[in-house]
Amino acid sequence: MKIVCDKAFFLKAILILGFVFLSCKEQERKTFHKDIIYQQLLNKTDFFNSESVDFFKIRYLSDGLKIEGFIAKPIKQNQAKLPAIIFCRGGNQSYGMLNGYQLKMINDLSLKGYVVLASQLRGNISSEGVDEFGGNDVNDILKLIDIAKDLNIVDRKNIHILGYSRGGMNAYQVSQLTDNINSLAVVGSPTNKFESIKYRENMYHNVYKPLFGDTIINKQEYVKRSAIFWHNKINEPLLILHGTDDNRVKVEEAIQLIDSLKLSNKKNFKFKIFEGGNHILSNVTNERDSLIINWFKSHSK
Repeated sequence: MKIVCDKAFFLKAILILGFVFLSCKEQERKTFHKDIIYQQLLNKTDFFNSESVDFFKIRYLSDGLKIEGFIAKPIKQNQAKLPAIIFCRGGNQSYGMLNGYQLKMINDLSLKGYVVLASQLRGNISSEGVDEFGGNDVNDILKLIDIAKDLNIVDRKNIHILGYSRGGMNAYQVSQLTDNINSLAVVGSPTNKFESIKYRENMYHNVYKPLFGDTIINKQEYVKRSAIFWHNKINEPLLILHGTDDNRVKVEEAIQLIDSLKLSNKKNFKFKIFEGGNHILSNVTNERDSLIINWFKSHSK
């Protein structure tokens, strides 16, 4: 009798394990990529509704950490592969996380015919890890590029990167680390951390020092986050947009980089300084977005 019970228990265990295994395989099959461990179509929620774009919230693995992100793709009629945009957020830690306003920006980019991927980055209420503000968090963006290259809906020869504020700093860093992007566009991006602390002392004490150290012992960490010191390593076509009324990143930082790029005879870069433009140029949205999309279109293969 005992043997029969053991056999019954064993068979039941096998069935349960088989069910769990098949369920895991089914979940894996339903995700876009092996490094995406969860995805949810937001179109089916009250939070997000779009008739022209499928908008997914995802959770993906980067350096073993679970990172929240988003993928937006046009609901297209043909099977042609689409160019991609890697959207880099601003802020730090949980401040400046991708919200409804930014998701609308991503949706609008996707409506132009792009698959758009974005990350909350590590070290906030949605993602594991610690935000280093231009340290290992850059790997979270590089991982999105790897994912984009493997998506069967993406033309891997046409991947662009767009960064706002801190995201522009990250975009410059990514340019040094990969040859898998066609072009860059940055908006309100810092270029010189030593310059930044002169007019935003609170950022130095509340963000820079806690996340990557002081300017004396950790001077090289500031250089690593300041494109002005290695601008000659930005090889891709580059579009710089900045406003004169930017109250977070002074326009002088953009002008310093622009002048350096001119002196080094960088090929294929363009800039526009918007008189009265704010930090993310939300007061000139149409022109900002038109310049960005035309830049990406003109640098597609």
